[in-house]
This record gives sequence, structure tokens and C-alpha cells, in this order.
Amino acid sequence: MTDSPTLSADRKTFTFSVNGRQQLYTNDKEGKRQAILDGLNAIPTITAAEDTCLPDDAALQVVAAVLYPDGIETEKAYDLARRTAEKACAHLGYGEAVQLGPPLVPFAQRGSYRRKRPPLDPRFVLDELELAGTSSTYPRQEMIHTVLWNKAGIEVYGKRWRDLSPAEQQSIEAQVDEIAQQAGWSRNDNSYFRPLPVDEAAVRSRIGELLRQAKGHPVSVGSVVYQAQLGAYGRGFYANELAPALQTIVAQTLQANNYRPAPEEGEYRPLPVTITETEAGIREKLAGISPVMTQFGPALMLRDVLESVTEDNWNVSTWQAEQLLKDSPVGQLLRQMGYQTETAWLQPYQFRPQKPDHDDARQVILKEVRISSDPDRKLSLARGLPVYTPAVVLDSDNDNIVYLEMVGHKQAVRANWAALAAKKVRWIGGQRVYLDGMKEHVLVRASLPCGWVDYILIHKQASIREMNPEAPFFLLDDGRQPIPPLFYPMLNNCLAVPVLAEWAGYLWENGRARRLITLLNKGEGQGYAAWRVLPAPDEWQKVVQDGLKSNK
Repeated sequence: MTDSPTLSADRKTFTFSVNGRQQLYTNDKEGKRQAILDGLNAIPTITAAEDTCLPDDAALQVVAAVLYPDGIETEKAYDLARRTAEKACAHLGYGEAVQLGPPLVPFAQRGSYRRKRPPLDPRFVLDELELAGTSSTYPRQEMIHTVLWNKAGIEVYGKRWRDLSPAEQQSIEAQVDEIAQQAGWSRNDNSYFRPLPVDEAAVRSRIGELLRQAKGHPVSVGSVVYQAQLGAYGRGFYANELAPALQTIVAQTLQANNYRPAPEEGEYRPLPVTITETEAGIREKLAGISPVMTQFGPALMLRDVLESVTEDNWNVSTWQAEQLLKDSPVGQLLRQMGYQTETAWLQPYQFRPQKPDHDDARQVILKEVRISSDPDRKLSLARGLPVYTPAVVLDSDNDNIVYLEMVGHKQAVRANWAALAAKKVRWIGGQRVYLDGMKEHVLVRASLPCGWVDYILIHKQASIREMNPEAPFFLLDDGRQPIPPLFYPMLNNCLAVPVLAEWAGYLWENGRARRLITLLNKGEGQGYAAWRVLPAPDEWQKVVQDGLKSNK
């Protein structure tokens, strides 16, 4: 007879007699489970035909006492106690309940018993796991668990997995799980698996070689993962995820080769170029660089710029140089000096004077505004009546004219002007132009001492006197100053919020950064280039507020 457990006053614990000793358990699922196992282990067993046998009735009594201290009164409770007893016995290695009688057991001990099955030999399980194949998706060995359970069932019970009782299956599964776990194997819904060992030295070697070949340029995450897998395991896998330990090795190798350890937009990028100079020092050194002349106008040699701001400019890659110009104070200062923040490759014949043909192409930084002054440039919109055009600035986005100067005989100039205003599509320098009469333009006429005339057609939004402050306006730029002179007065004319003239540099820089100021025709023009400025009062007010907060 099994004594019922005694519940504590706060109902958080209970005591249960095991081998005549009262033991304390928590009054929850885990506590009851342990009490059942302790109680089953305390039941005296008998030996029948060299098998250890556990009395089934005694086992059921222990389970019933723990689960239902007040007794079992329903069929549902009895069924739960019976199934729990079967699972608990299977966990301890006992098989299904069978009837035993003489001559296997004395007549007085006849009844229902559960035979103790021999434990699964760990060596058998480990030998089978060593035969596991390698996954094609992940860097690990894998074995479908039902395959292993089937072999274990035959080994222990002489039956296939599907022929085992639920209790026998549970016993096999629990034993295999424990043996596999102790050997470093994990389990998911389908299989047992164990990560492949990593060849750390080979990983570092392959990643290092990949980065050396990249020569300071970004490398894709996929290529890094593939090389890491080749080094670590000798082959690649479909999954691009690296194990934490391997990811640590990759990150350390990237850092050792001056790359960022975390990817950005699908690639690993070099660390930025280190600049130790102050902003004032950088400005002074950039100002001291002598420009070279090219067919596109003045330019700075990229190597001269790098040499002035870095200590080891020959180890700066093209990509790093581009980032330096884009994201550092160097780029901001170059822009303030009127230069682009992108580089261009020029061939020897594109320099002035031309360099020897055997020279290599060079990277240069061109002026943002590149004004051409071709005195022989002509325009002929009226057949047979060409005129000279000292200045031509077009708005190619809107097929419009920002500024056009025509010089020549009076008849020729008037004929070309009339052709422009005739509400027909015209072509100037390969660009389409269409004017709706003179609604958007102002015509300025002058007579020259030689008898010729000078007509200047200027867009109203390029004139501070004619501009509509609520519409985008144009700034003519002759390339002589970093900021067009009319920028501040025209912007101030558009905004309700007051701005000071000394803020012009800050407003220009931040207006460009927010795309409120854009360059037309890539900065190229005859006589002038032009900028388009959006009034956008809310955006400009935010620029001003941000400047005031940061004391700009």
C-alpha cells in the first residue's frame, strides 16, 4: 500500500514517502514527475528468467497516489494515471506490462509485471552517428532521427520502430537523445545534427587573400561567406549564415585587414581613411594645391589631394578616395572651393598641355562649374542667318532657356529671336527648346559700336527684379566664386523667415545637401552655368532652425 502525499499549508510543496523516508517536492508538474520516478525506483523488483521485473500494480499505485492523493473516482482520471505510469516506466527502461506466473515466478507472486530492458549501448549510438552524412545546406553532419531510432529499436527490442509500443518508442527516443546530447549532437524536428569542425587558419588565409585581391574595395557578403566556408570546411553550402564562432573569426580577419566587421547593404566595406588634420589645416593644404589644366577646365589631381590630407596616400584605394570626398570634411571643403566631390579619369591627351601618350590615365577632381568660352560658337535658327552666342544656358529638364546671348547683324539677330519666339520646337547644341512666346522671359537689347546688336534673352526666374518668389528660380554662375552672388538676395526674397547674409555659406551647403539646390547640365555651359533653387519654405525653415540649434 502506497501512502498518499501530504500537502503543505500553502499548497506549494508536498511530502511523499519513499523507502520509508518522507521527501519534500514542489507541488508542480516537475515536482510530481520526480516524486513518481523516485517512487517507482523504490518499488521492490523480482527476477524472472534473468530479467528484472517491476510489479505493474505497484507502479500504478505510486502514480495514482501522486496524481490523485484523494483517490481516483472517474474513468478519465484512471486512464491518465495508467498512461502516466506507462510513460514513467518506459522512461526508467521498463517495457510493456505482461502477465507472469509459474514457473517464471512463484504462484504467490503471479501478476502483471514490466520487464527491465537492457539499456541502449552508447557505443552503438555513437558509431551510428559517426556515419551521418554532411548537409548540403548547412555546415554540419545530419542523421534523420527515425533512422537512428529504428536501428536502436532493433538493437534493444528486436523490432522495427513502427512495431514498438509507445512506451518502448519513448524509451528509445529518450536514451538516444541523452547519448547524442552528451556527444555534442543537437536535435531538431527532423534529425540529429552536429556542426562540422572549423579550420581557423584556413579561414583567415582565404578571407585575407580575398581582401588583398579587393585592393581596398568593398567585397560582397556572399563572397566572404563562400571563402569562409571553403576555408573552414573545404566546401561551400547553400545557406549564407555563418556559425557564431566562424562569424567571430571572419569579423576579426576583416578588422585585421582594415575592413568593417559588420556588412552594409550586402557588402563589407573598408574602414574610412584616417585624417588627423583639423578642418582649418585641411582647408589650408587644399588651398595650397596647384590646379592642372584640362580640356574641361581647372582640376585637382586626386593624388595631390590625398597626399595633402593623409599620411599614406598610396595605400588609399579608389573606393576609399571616393568615400573620403563624399563623406568627410575634405569633400565639404572642396565643394566650398567650387570643386566636385566625385573623381574623373582623364587620358593624357585631355590635359593641357597634353601629357606624353605613354602616360597612364589619371584621376582628377574637376570644377563643379565648367564654363566654356568659345568665341566662334554660332547659332542659326533662321536659315542662312547665323549669329554668335557668347552665352548659352539651357534648362534641359523643361526644354527651356535660362540665358541666351545673341550677337550679330541686326537682321540675323532679329530673325533668330523671332524663330525662338514662334512657339515651335527648336534645337540648340543638341538640346530641345520650346518657348511659349515671351511669357517666361525678358529680352534685353543693346546696339554695339560696330553696328551689330546684342540681344540677351533671360528667364524671369533668373532675374531678381522679375522673379516670382513662390516659384523655383535660377542662379547664373560664371565659375569665379564658390557661391553665385545672387544666391542670398534671391533666396531672401523667397522666404518669409528672415536670414542673414553671413549665413549664405551654411544655407548653400545645406541646401545642396537636401537637394534644394541642383546644378543644371552637369555644371557645363557657354559663358555661364546655372543652378536651380527650390523655394520650399518649410524645408528652408528647417535648415535655418537646425543651423540656429547647432550655432552655425
